[in-house]
Amino acid sequence: MNRVRVILLLFLAITLLVGTELWRRQNLYWYDVHQDYRMSFASDRALRTPVEISDTGFVVPAIPDDWDTAVLGLRLSSKLTGFWFEPYMSIGGEGSAAPQSFERGLSGIRYLSFTGNKLAPGDAIRLKGHHLKWKAQTGELVLFRNPPLRAKRILVLAPHPDDAEIAAFGLYSEHESWIATITAGNYVDGLYAHLYDSRGQQNELRGEMRAWDSITVPLLGGVGPERVVNLGYSNGSLERLFEADDHDSELDLYTNELHARYRRGAVAELLGDYPASPDWAGLVADLSALLRTIEPDVIVAPHPALDAAPDHRLTTIALAEALYQAADRRSVLFLYTNHHVLAEYYPFGPSDSAVGLPPWFDVDTLFASIYSHPLDKHRQVQKLFALDAMHDLRAAPDRFVGGPTERFVSRIRWAAKEVVADPLGTYSYFRRAIRPNELFFVYEPAERDLLRSSIEENRESR
Repeated sequence: MNRVRVILLLFLAITLLVGTELWRRQNLYWYDVHQDYRMSFASDRALRTPVEISDTGFVVPAIPDDWDTAVLGLRLSSKLTGFWFEPYMSIGGEGSAAPQSFERGLSGIRYLSFTGNKLAPGDAIRLKGHHLKWKAQTGELVLFRNPPLRAKRILVLAPHPDDAEIAAFGLYSEHESWIATITAGNYVDGLYAHLYDSRGQQNELRGEMRAWDSITVPLLGGVGPERVVNLGYSNGSLERLFEADDHDSELDLYTNELHARYRRGAVAELLGDYPASPDWAGLVADLSALLRTIEPDVIVAPHPALDAAPDHRLTTIALAEALYQAADRRSVLFLYTNHHVLAEYYPFGPSDSAVGLPPWFDVDTLFASIYSHPLDKHRQVQKLFALDAMHDLRAAPDRFVGGPTERFVSRIRWAAKEVVADPLGTYSYFRRAIRPNELFFVYEPAERDLLRSSIEENRESR
């Protein structure tokens, strides 16, 4: 009888653990995964072609050859094992591409992405699902033609140190680029608590290190110090500045002192010598100065509808104001999301998976075009080291002080953190950003009105 009780209790314990883990894995997605992705494209640069898809793949239909990015929409569903393991698709044949991962337990329309004109009419593309299934169907192949990047001047806007590298290291390291980081990235979350007891000192140390990173790490991508600037605003401050009355806001001396301390890099060369002020008007003036000095053909920035972080959305709101003031009708916008509004876990799967289209379910939001920038293995390794050089993306340095007991306890503490870290549900950018491609939503000057609704939503809260 006791043996039966033990077996029953063990069964209940295992069931509880498995159920909890399944729930946790489903909680990585902040939406119902049993629905179709619904993404509307308004641009005439998007060419749509029906494709007959069998249970083993498809043959590429007659398509033009002047495209650079393609996505194939098809209806997928998860196998039973796909509720536990992450489903993914292997793509083979003449148009072979990196595998692409999807949500656990999914069902509905999803998109496969193809980068770099790899599909040619008549090619047989093999599809193999892992923890994934589909029926024979007619899918839709959408082809995008984007402005060529050769000989273009690119300005990358990073709300925080490391955002430029996460979103666009491959892109900016292969072209003539400038990088402007908006904030120092200073904030307190306990990362440096073992180095300073004072939260103020922890905050300032983090700002010092991250502002330094924002100026030096781009050298790994070939961007010299004369093309890099940190504007010195405080992490998390843009929402407060945006909502404030610029004529009535009084900033304390401490805020001004920090702004001056973190404002570094090619300040004189790129911004001039006008007096800087850490307020909303000052931010717009900074971006206007960059537009005048650099005259960029392409501006890389967060997407105001897809990125959830306030500093990210408001960076692009400030850019929109600067573009309007400058009457700029030249710059093409390449917009990214580092904190997707529907799933911080996106992009899905391990780092060898391609970045596919993000989850989206609002057909009233009109997108213009998509550009998938390929990264070869060498560039991915370079990007890996660039991210590793960012202090905020790795463990804080530890001081082994005290006697043998204290040092032993410190080692055990750090080892325990590694043991309990979850490699399946990690939000680490070493999983999310070191990918075979980087994905951007592209808007030519005439298409900026497609962003108006998301920009106005932010302005209405002011």
